Amino acid sequence: MSKYKLEQAEKELFAVYQVLYSGADIEMWYDWNSRLNDTRFSDHCFWIMRDGERIGGAVINNGTVMYPFLISPFADRTVFLRALFSCCNDIVHIRGILQKDVSILLTFAYRIHVIRQVMCCPADAGITAKLPDGFSLHVLNDSFDSVTAAKVILEGYGGGIDHELFGVPDEIEVINDTNRLIQIYAHRNLSIYVFDETEQEVAGLCIAGIGKKMPLGFAEIGEICVLPKYRNKRLAECMLKQVRANAREYAQVVKLCVTVGNHAENLYRKIGFQPGPRFANMSRR
Repeated sequence: MSKYKLEQAEKELFAVYQVLYSGADIEMWYDWNSRLNDTRFSDHCFWIMRDGERIGGAVINNGTVMYPFLISPFADRTVFLRALFSCCNDIVHIRGILQKDVSILLTFAYRIHVIRQVMCCPADAGITAKLPDGFSLHVLNDSFDSVTAAKVILEGYGGGIDHELFGVPDEIEVINDTNRLIQIYAHRNLSIYVFDETEQEVAGLCIAGIGKKMPLGFAEIGEICVLPKYRNKRLAECMLKQVRANAREYAQVVKLCVTVGNHAENLYRKIGFQPGPRFANMSRR
């Protein structure tokens, strides 16, 4: 009978293996060195060993496993996961699970919490965006009223899949999250909002930018939403295109992360965002 155990991994070597074998991150396609540096973030890197041989690895910390991966030529994903659980019987959460492992984990009494994917597109100053008559585009920065931003976000996401999965946050949570994003992106702020000149109100907003510690120096869209009564006027499309154009001065790529099942994914594809692999976060029942 095979014997399984965990073995502490040396971070730099573990990072190489994780980037090559995890298959869960579109960002690694662009800049090897930067992606590798971003991966060396944890002292909780472990090999999964079988009879003294490495068959895979994972980041394991406080009952959570992140981005587990198999090491070729080992290919039995069920045996790998069974080995992982035999070494760690206190695993509650597993993050960064590829779609092909979801069905296996369901048999181990784990349930899907959310399925997400990163999407990327080129930053391009040649992209043009034209708003409908009566609307104007403005820079959104830390002087923007956070209560107004929170109300637009809450109403804009209302009835969507994120609220369905995670519940509706209260206004204070949204204000804090909005302020946090604006602070992160202050290094290279790309945030904008659309204003209805007739009704004298904010119709939609996009919080975006480049943080100092952003992997690969990508521009990132953290939030984008439009009030329900302004949908189907191409306001979100206009904001996405404007961010793509404005980002080109500072970055080559714009990224965002979308919950699978969000109807906005179709818009992102239309604008030119390329989806990466879908990955799931799962929890023990």
